[in-house]
Amino acid sequence: MLYGIVATVVALLLTTVLTTCVRLLGLRTGLVDRPGGRKTHPRPTPHTGGLAVVAGTVTVVCTGYAPLGPGVAVLLCAAGAVALLGFVDDLRPLGVRPRLVVETGAAVAVVWASGLTPAAGILAVGWIVLITNSFNLIDNADGAMGVVGVVTALGLALCAAAEGLSGLALLLCVLAAALTGFLTQNWHPARIFLGDCGSLFTGFVLACATVLVHTGHEPLPGAVGLVALTVVGLADTVLVALARRRAGRPLLIGGTDHIAHRLRRVGFTVPGAAVVLGATALAGTLTGVLMHRGAWGPLAALPLFLAVAAGCWALLRVRVYDRPAPDTARRTPHVGRPRRSRTSGRRAARGAGVRGAAGVRVAHPRSPRTASRRTRTAAVLARGQAAATATASGPRPAPRPTQPQPQPQPASRAQAAQARTRTRTAVPGARS
Repeated sequence: MLYGIVATVVALLLTTVLTTCVRLLGLRTGLVDRPGGRKTHPRPTPHTGGLAVVAGTVTVVCTGYAPLGPGVAVLLCAAGAVALLGFVDDLRPLGVRPRLVVETGAAVAVVWASGLTPAAGILAVGWIVLITNSFNLIDNADGAMGVVGVVTALGLALCAAAEGLSGLALLLCVLAAALTGFLTQNWHPARIFLGDCGSLFTGFVLACATVLVHTGHEPLPGAVGLVALTVVGLADTVLVALARRRAGRPLLIGGTDHIAHRLRRVGFTVPGAAVVLGATALAGTLTGVLMHRGAWGPLAALPLFLAVAAGCWALLRVRVYDRPAPDTARRTPHVGRPRRSRTSGRRAARGAGVRGAAGVRVAHPRSPRTASRRTRTAAVLARGQAAATATASGPRPAPRPTQPQPQPQPASRAQAAQARTRTRTAVPGARS
């Protein structure tokens, strides 16, 4: 007990001094994160803080007098390999494949030493890789990763002590002290960042610790305890994956769409966002510890999970994408214009046309080439229809010329008198 306290204090002081030295080294060598793009810090900041955390943790644990045990030794070697991978990634960004290969190999080594069955071992390897990268994603705001890491490490140290894993408990306490020493210069405004070296190392140690402390427990309580202890990292990973899926953005390209960024959008300060994440991690850690000790059952974690799910749903509605995704912009050059299929365009053109000769639709005047072609077609059809009608009705007879009728000549008075006389003689009883 006394050695654990001394080791924790030494790790705190050593990491604080190492963080200052590494910061100065980063400024002189140019190992800094420069502002711009998705990086919102105002000035170039070194990202070599992980070296101080790894060096402080490994130095205190390996130079002490407390026995670590074979499992913790394998865990330290595997975590060292992951930290080296992160440092190389800080110097020159690597692809996804080499990172997954190294992380999977390190996880296999830890699981093999733990003595799990093959089926449980496969699940444990996947879990370790997932949690390692989820803690890497949390490192996106000043103090966020440090606070969550300290709270989770202390909770897992209690679980390891209850299981009799003194070496693992010592490692977790020293890691929590190292992260606390790093937080002295990572709190807002941060003067140094953790980088992939420190975030991957911390995430790997915590992920392996969650598996080791639950080895031999019942499957359902063990699985619920694993989720409760790492609820912040899982929630952030799920939220980012859903948001980028809905927005059509690539999943493996960083952005300002994590929980800490969304909390800033709704009005929280940078330290306030870190405190919210730390409080959520504390609630999950307490739930996991009480379930590990047998005081609570699996249903006790239901309120925590519902609250976290409701918070993620609310944060998912916060607008964080000011511009469309690059791949979406390339696929749709006319952003905001509704897409129409070729069939619908033709139907619209036919509907907008006017009827020409012989009932044939003519295209809208705005398309002169199509209109002229359809007008000629209509004229040809009209002439053909007229010829067909003439053929069906037969030839018409030619009209006969009309002869002019003789016009009556005006009669003289004598002739008119004779005509009246003849009329009286022919018609008896007529009055004169």
